[in-house]
Amino acid sequence: MDRRDYPCNCGNGTYTVVVQMDDWNRHRERRTINCPECAENEKTAKINEAKERERLKNLDEEIKTYFSEHYMEKWLSYFDSAKNKKEIWALAKEKGIERDSLSSFYTRNKSKGIEIYVKELAISDNMQKIMQALNIEDLDLSCKVDEVMKLKRIEYAKSVAEWHRNH
Repeated sequence: MDRRDYPCNCGNGTYTVVVQMDDWNRHRERRTINCPECAENEKTAKINEAKERERLKNLDEEIKTYFSEHYMEKWLSYFDSAKNKKEIWALAKEKGIERDSLSSFYTRNKSKGIEIYVKELAISDNMQKIMQALNIEDLDLSCKVDEVMKLKRIEYAKSVAEWHRNH
């Protein structure tokens, strides 16, 4: 439907944007970099992003395993005072580690036991709040959690920038 050339980032070449649309008003956009220097830079950036995603995946697993081995019993006992699922949800919500409304919580967790739900809360996104709630001061765990949060902030910033480029 439309094809346009634009100057690339380095200013020495161009990139081409082709926009296609079908009868149902669905569209897709394809970008081709015509500049060898910018094409190489983009290839390198994609390789680095893949390495960051792999590092993030590995860190998530390391945190989960480390926490399970060292602190899971303490985490489970944190919820001992709760008598039912609603009280567990309220305690998790109060600490900022539960994002669902009560009705969504019930829908997602109706077939799960309380222990499974509590264990599933122990993810890297929640780890700083969990460590605070349990008064955990563990340098190894803190360093890994800090690195995960840094990588996730970078990933989020890139996705926001990408969205703004496309809109």
